[in-house]
Amino acid sequence: MSPARTVVITGGLGNLGSKLCRHLLGPQTSGGKYRVVLLEHPNFIDPPKPLPHDDAVVLPCDLGNIGGEDNAKLEEALKGADAVVHFSAVNPYPNATWAESGRSMDHAFNIFQLAVKCKVRRVVLASSNHVMGGYKDDAAFGPGSVRPDSAPRVGTVPLNPAQIASSGDGKAYAAAKLAAERLAMTLGSMYGETTSFVVLRIGWCQPGENHPSTLSAAGSPPEFLKEGEEAVVPEQSEDDKKDELWYKRMWLSNGDFLAYFDAALGLDVPTEEAQGEGGPHRNVRKGFVLVNAMSRNSGAKWNLEETEKWLGVKSNHDSA
Repeated sequence: MSPARTVVITGGLGNLGSKLCRHLLGPQTSGGKYRVVLLEHPNFIDPPKPLPHDDAVVLPCDLGNIGGEDNAKLEEALKGADAVVHFSAVNPYPNATWAESGRSMDHAFNIFQLAVKCKVRRVVLASSNHVMGGYKDDAAFGPGSVRPDSAPRVGTVPLNPAQIASSGDGKAYAAAKLAAERLAMTLGSMYGETTSFVVLRIGWCQPGENHPSTLSAAGSPPEFLKEGEEAVVPEQSEDDKKDELWYKRMWLSNGDFLAYFDAALGLDVPTEEAQGEGGPHRNVRKGFVLVNAMSRNSGAKWNLEETEKWLGVKSNHDSA
């Protein structure tokens, strides 16, 4: 039997990190194939949280302070690691402030550079649909028109101003994700022979059962909405119904989430720059592949052709 491959997951005790951990260590992934190390901020661990899986290892650390006392233990965790999956964000929802966005950038920049330094084979970035949220209300773009090489339009602005007060517009949150994407692209072009990057612009994968019926126009679970009287979630208007449809069409089922990340860990990423045409937003380069990662939702603007081509996964799940 081959030795277990170490996968380091940032934000490992969060919603997505926990789901992926259980999957990688579960019998469906041929138990023993992976060793999983979960990186988590000390403040998120205290009080202690139950582990997603008994075989997981939790390492408390602050990714925003990688040059400090956490540096040595992070390098030790990454030495010999096969892959890093990066979920960590200071605020993982559309109401993130610009201050939180800047600190989330620190998380990505620091862990990416350390992964390159430690010659980790693969880095998988959980980017976000909100990088392309500006296509939401553009009637010129119909079903299947938003591709991974389309120009970014950061932020998902609700049509109802009251919703902006409660759930934010996603611009600061998405800017951090876009910055991480571009750094991944640059590092892939420089170090792709040893460390390659796969970026998944994921849709909305809720905690727990993640049924599409619980998606809403707010774009965030209630506990992450902004506080204050002006931020009370309003009754649903016609604009809210339009926004809710957008969010339902960006749904990412639990099954598709796991299949996409499973494939991203083993994907053959190009180690040479492709010749020929390609604009500044092309999604496949030396050491770098970027794809959309939503379920196959009826009427969605997200194009999944590149997802199927590179990941070899065809979604059969639909929020409709």
